[in-house]
Amino acid sequence: MQAVRNTDTNVVDKLMFIESDNDRKVVLEVGKKIFKYADQNVFRENNGTSLQEYDKELSVFKDRLHELEISFPPSYPYSEDHSNAKQYMTTRCPAWCDRILMSPSAKDLVVKPENEEKSIVYDNIGPNVCMGDHKPVFLSFRLPAGAGNSCQRGVEHIP
Repeated sequence: MQAVRNTDTNVVDKLMFIESDNDRKVVLEVGKKIFKYADQNVFRENNGTSLQEYDKELSVFKDRLHELEISFPPSYPYSEDHSNAKQYMTTRCPAWCDRILMSPSAKDLVVKPENEEKSIVYDNIGPNVCMGDHKPVFLSFRLPAGAGNSCQRGVEHIP
């Protein structure tokens, strides 16, 4: 690691992580509005599953909010250049900023034995299309008529 300091203030402007062998290539640069990783494919390989262990923002809500398994690459920050729809910008670390969270009762409605796993889809929209710096996500599932009626409190069912 190499710290790059501002010549006037001696404050660290950015950190550079450089290979110790080979051609001493810069692998990662981190600074204010700088996140340059040499191989962006790591965020797309297997939809970034190897990095999901570092996605801990929801852990504090683990008993109150639920999310289905993420099967798409980080949804932010994509290039806004139409010719680079799959490229991440180098201003922020790619992350799953776009999520669908649900209460335990909502999750029970979505994940039902009769709701075949293949009919539940949690994914991003437009993986090959430029639509801004976020790739919106969606959740699609089947919900039978009357589902959830038994979850409503104080509602009396009359046959």
